Order: sequence, then structure tokens, then C-alpha cells
Amino acid sequence: MAAADHHSSTVDVPPGSDTGRVAVWLRRAFLLLLFLVVLAGLLGFLGVRSHTVVTTSSDHSVQLRVRYAQVARAGLDVPFEIDVQRTRPSKQDVVIAVPSNYLSLFDMSGIQPEPSSSTATATSVIWHFDAPPGRDFSVSLDMQVQGGRHFGRSGFVSLLDGNTTVAHVSFHTWLSP
Repeated sequence: MAAADHHSSTVDVPPGSDTGRVAVWLRRAFLLLLFLVVLAGLLGFLGVRSHTVVTTSSDHSVQLRVRYAQVARAGLDVPFEIDVQRTRPSKQDVVIAVPSNYLSLFDMSGIQPEPSSSTATATSVIWHFDAPPGRDFSVSLDMQVQGGRHFGRSGFVSLLDGNTTVAHVSFHTWLSP
């Protein structure tokens, strides 16, 4: 074996004077981030938070109200309720359109009441409901956020009369990690 070279040393190189300070600040930043995530969870910001959007038709004969999950997380049940209120009773069917890419965020277990028929276009699901008795109509969807979904998506609900949109609301659901 060859003799060890006296010019190469195995002694550690002393760390720079800033090395300890940087590590301390990185640990502090990580702990602060962890604290903020826990605090957000305790305050309910990472659970399901619903919101309601309302619009009225241009002739003020119909009000469309949608309650949806503004913030949700994978695996949780979310609200999705659509209310149509007319100023006077009507014998017209209720026709509602919702974008299919928004609905693809969710596992839908059911819709109450069941539509009398449903169709789909390239971008939307269209439900046809029989004319309700009276002025008010409500539909509720039993949905749960699918696993592996992130960031969320924008959606809308349109109340249709033939090919004409009577009332339209837009919204966005944000999915927390």
C-alpha cells in the first residue's frame, strides 16, 4: 500500500459563518408554514365551505339560486342545490344545464327529484324536469369530491327555455389539498 499523502487532509472544512443562520431561518419558515396549515384546518378553511349565488331573469319573472361548495377537499360530501322561483305559477318544464367538466370533479350518487329526461352536449349536461306545482322548484344533487382531484374548476347553472338562456349563474369550486 502506498503511504498517505501528507498534503491532502481529511479534516472537515469549517462551515461559513452564514451556514448556521440560513439553516435556522429555513427551520423557522417551515415551522411557520406548518403552523399556518394547522391553524387553517382548525378554523375550518380546509373543510367544505358553501356559498350561494343568485340571479334574476331580465324580465324579473324568475330567480335562480345555486348553493355550491366554494371550498372542498377530496372524499368529502359537498352541497349542490338549485332553486328556481317564479313570480307566478307556470306549466312550463324546468330545464337546467350544468357543464359536464364541472360535474366530473364529483362522484354523483343521486339527484332529487329525478329529471324526467336528460341529455348531454359536448360541454353540458341538460336535465328536463316536469313542471312543478306552484311557483317554486328545487333540485338537490348528492355529490362527493372524487379522490385525486386538485385545484378545482369553474362551473355554471343555466335555466333554459328552449335554446334561450333565461337565467345564468357562474361560480368556482376550489379544492384544497
